[in-house]
Amino acid sequence: MSEVVREQDASFLGHFDKGQYQGVARDHWVELELPPDAPATGPLYLIGAGWIHDTDASIVKALSQNTQVVPQQMSIDVPDANGHWTTAREGLGFLKGRLKTVVLDIGGIFRPGAPRKLRLRTNLEIYWNKLSWAPGLASDQDIKVQHLSLAAADLRYRGFSRITQANVTSPEVPNYDLVEESALKWHDQEGFVTRYGDVRELLDQIDDRFVITSPGDELRMKFKAPPPPAAGWKRDFILICDGWVKDGDYNSTFSKTVSPLPYHGMTEYNSAPDSLELEKAFRLHPGDWQTFQTRYVTPTYFEKALWER
Repeated sequence: MSEVVREQDASFLGHFDKGQYQGVARDHWVELELPPDAPATGPLYLIGAGWIHDTDASIVKALSQNTQVVPQQMSIDVPDANGHWTTAREGLGFLKGRLKTVVLDIGGIFRPGAPRKLRLRTNLEIYWNKLSWAPGLASDQDIKVQHLSLAAADLRYRGFSRITQANVTSPEVPNYDLVEESALKWHDQEGFVTRYGDVRELLDQIDDRFVITSPGDELRMKFKAPPPPAAGWKRDFILICDGWVKDGDYNSTFSKTVSPLPYHGMTEYNSAPDSLELEKAFRLHPGDWQTFQTRYVTPTYFEKALWER
């Protein structure tokens, strides 16, 4: 199967048995061996690119009622000199979403006198596109971080992109250039969300001021282009986001309403929605509900469309 995970292309490794529930498969692993030129000392990392066919709130509820099925985070096993496999890293989490990349520390995990092999193990429905290794940087001087501030941010309604899937091992991928449906196709959560227009002020800082979107909304952002990198340097861009998401699954907590609203000091999400003025997130920035959070949405349009059909 080496050819499947050698390059980041349209092929995904999915040769494992599925389980009783979406997102949870049978226990399985990918066995890898480092090449001779991989450094024997110093920082070393396993780079994994792929996607997860995840569970949802209803499946999680079903899993909680079934003691036979327990989701397992990723772990790494290595052999000893006698060929016996033991766990070297555990609790490594999992990819969250489509076309993600994870970086796993494998420095110092190999046993003396043993082959430099490892098994990347889980029982989650994870499909690998590419698996590779990389040494750590020799010095902090080999990397420079430059933060770019938002030049503009605009919230608008767009609709829903056409989604396609190449095969059962590939993720469902939206095609941004094709709007499949401009009318509402999801059940709105009822409550106040952000009005359309300029919202850059809400996104300048990590501060409990947020853009609240509803199905079909689009957030467009612009950044001032930085000068070209110096000779010999290569530049990558990383979009850093801070926020929350709440889906409309009927088994998600308070899934029918926008409230209760989140905030960074929140430790639990278990208080039923109350009047807006009593919510902590509202009290932190009440003025935002005069200027930004003024669009009230309800599921009436979606439910009316269902009745008419």
